[in-house]
Amino acid sequence: MKMLVISVFIVLQMSAQVVLSNDVFKGREVYVRDCVLCHGSSGEGRLPGLQSFNESQVLYRTDEALKKIVRDGKGVMPSFNGLLSDDDIRNVVTYLRTFL
Repeated sequence: MKMLVISVFIVLQMSAQVVLSNDVFKGREVYVRDCVLCHGSSGEGRLPGLQSFNESQVLYRTDEALKKIVRDGKGVMPSFNGLLSDDDIRNVVTYLRTFL
């Protein structure tokens, strides 16, 4: 029983570190620097054909799906692979959640 409690504690501790490692403020910096020209300051979609983050279902996708879109690109959105670090991509996805 004691080993189970210790194991659960370790897993919870590791999970908390992953959640806490996402930085919404750094994500905002990345968004303002690299995304705002196309997606707008509040995710409204400034270019023709871009859906508003506020009105579409795109932000209901998993973090992994959103990170893949940022990393690999999709449709007219270019790939940011090699331009943004994995931390930057994770942080910008965390910031995108603030548009919900």
